[in-house]
Amino acid sequence: MDPGSHLFGLIQQLYAAPGSVDGWSTFLDRLRASLHGSTAHLISHDLQSRHGDMAATAGADRGALTQYQEYWSAFDAWAYSPKHAQLGSGAVTVGDSLVDHTQLQRTAFYADFARHYDLVRIIGGVIEASPAAASVLSISRSERQEPFAGAEVTLLNALVPHVQRALQLHRRLVESRAAAHNLAVVLDRSARAVLFLDASGRITFMTDAASRLLTRHDGLSVERRELWASNMADRTRLRAAISGALSTSSGSGCATGVVTVDRHSGRRPWIVLVSPVTRQRTPFPGIESTAAIVFVKDPERMAIPDHATLQAMFGLTPAEVKLTRLLVEGCTLQQAGTQLGLQRETARSRLKTIFEKTGTHRQAELVLHVLSASPVI
Repeated sequence: MDPGSHLFGLIQQLYAAPGSVDGWSTFLDRLRASLHGSTAHLISHDLQSRHGDMAATAGADRGALTQYQEYWSAFDAWAYSPKHAQLGSGAVTVGDSLVDHTQLQRTAFYADFARHYDLVRIIGGVIEASPAAASVLSISRSERQEPFAGAEVTLLNALVPHVQRALQLHRRLVESRAAAHNLAVVLDRSARAVLFLDASGRITFMTDAASRLLTRHDGLSVERRELWASNMADRTRLRAAISGALSTSSGSGCATGVVTVDRHSGRRPWIVLVSPVTRQRTPFPGIESTAAIVFVKDPERMAIPDHATLQAMFGLTPAEVKLTRLLVEGCTLQQAGTQLGLQRETARSRLKTIFEKTGTHRQAELVLHVLSASPVI
C-alpha cells in the first residue's frame, strides 16, 4: 500500500501525542507499521558526549534499548557520519545516503548490534539540529527488507514539520504541568492553608493544608464547593469579603480583606485573608480563571522546621533533631527525654551539644532561635 495514503491518519495520531509518552509511542507504532518498519524511535543525540537517549520508541526490544543507550549510541554509524552533520533541521534522509551499506557491514555497530535487532535499514527526519545536539525521528528495517526509498521519503518529508510542531506543543504542556506541580508543592509547604476561587466563588483548588484544616469542621467548612463559616456573623463577613474580592477581580467593587472566624474548639480564631486576582480572559467557554485566593492562618500553629531543615540549618544529628523539635513544641527536657527513652544525664548532655551547635544557652532561647530562623513560607 502507498505510504502516502497513511499521511492524514498519521497526522491525526501525531497531534494526539503531546503531553503523553504513551501517546508518542502509539504514534510511532502507527508510523512504523505504515512504513513496514521493525522499530521507530525519537532519539536525542548529544554530539559532544556521543550519547543517544530514546525519548520515545515503538517495536524495540528492551535489551536493544538498554544496549544502545548504555554503549552502542556512541558508535552509531549514521548519527556520527560526516554527512549527518551537514543535515539541517527538517531534513529527511535514508541510511545508505549517510553510510554506504557495504561500509556499514564492516563496523562493529552493525556486526555486534544492529543486525541482531533488525536495525539495519533506516530512514530518518531531523527534528532539531545544532552543533552540540540533534533530535531525530528514525524508522528501521531488517537486512532482509528493501532499503527505504522515494515513497517513504515523500511521506516523511510531509510528516516532519508536523512532528516538529507536535514536539513544541509537548514541551509546552510538560513545562506547564511541571510549573503547576511546583507551585502546588510550594503552596503545600506554606504555613497557611490556601484556596483558589473562580468568579462564582467556587473552590477550584486547595492545598493539602487547607484540606486538612477544613476536614476538622472547626469553624470553617466546604458546602457545595464554597467556603463557609459556622458562626452566622462570621459567615456573613466571610461571604462579604469573598464577594468584594470577586467584584474587584472583575474591575468593580472593593475587597474587604481580613476576616477572623471563631472556632468550636475554643482555640484562637482563624485569620482569613481574601485577595482578588485580576482575571485573564480565556478563549475557551466553560473554563474559568482564578478570581480570588483565600489564605487561612492558624495563629496557634508554630512553624517548626522539619527534620531535614533542622539538620541543614544547624548541623544537628537525627537524634538531636528529635529532641530539639520536642523542646520547641513545648516539652520540658524531662518530658522530651521520657518520650525518647533517654536517661536524664543523656538528655542533658545532648541538649548541651544542641546549645553549642545553635549558639544558644537556655531552652527558651533555643526555642525562639529555631522559630525565628525557620525559613517558613
